[in-house]
Amino acid sequence: MIMISIAIIALQNAQAQPFEPTTTWPYIYNDFTIGTLHMLIGNDKDGQYNVCLAGNTLHFIDGDLVKAANMNEILSVKIGKDIYENVNGELMKVLAKSDNGVVVNEITVDMTKLNSTGAAYGSSSNSVGTMALSSLEGIGGNRTNMNHMELKSEKEDGKILPLIEKKYLIFKGKTVFAGKKDVMDVVGLDKAAATTFFKSNKIKWSDPQSLIKVVDFLSTQIK
Repeated sequence: MIMISIAIIALQNAQAQPFEPTTTWPYIYNDFTIGTLHMLIGNDKDGQYNVCLAGNTLHFIDGDLVKAANMNEILSVKIGKDIYENVNGELMKVLAKSDNGVVVNEITVDMTKLNSTGAAYGSSSNSVGTMALSSLEGIGGNRTNMNHMELKSEKEDGKILPLIEKKYLIFKGKTVFAGKKDVMDVVGLDKAAATTFFKSNKIKWSDPQSLIKVVDFLSTQIK
């Protein structure tokens, strides 16, 4: 009974651990997930998709192989319950949406940390960082016709990828970093009106639902 309880606790702890992308599996999701690809031209395409952190491009399963989609043909993609928009050739997750625009989240690899020396990545030599970068680039773009199961088997062999997350506001074809200073610097914005709006709406710059109000406001301000 004790051994069973220990096994259950171990399983629960394993399930509770958040997925962390690695240099040998530089993807946002733990595995390729059923989704729908919305094309700029043509019909939607159902398939198994994942977002590769080497450039935030779309990868998909074709037979037994992992392949890279042509980002020039993509409008957006739904992966599981998540929606990603193609922002200048890069997939960003939609956090909030209105008729006037969206709030998106960009996840990128912190290459400086990845290639830095130190015990955090298991070595005091630059060689580890160099190998990590080469592996990431290989899966990201230079080797697209790779066997899905072989990639999965090597998932935990690489180094954990340090990530950077940034939120952006997208409206009327513009992309603005979701920070007060950046928003105030938008050309054509009435700064006095913006200051009043931010205060009256108690804008929280880390909250997507609060940021979508800023998107709506900016859409009325900017031509």
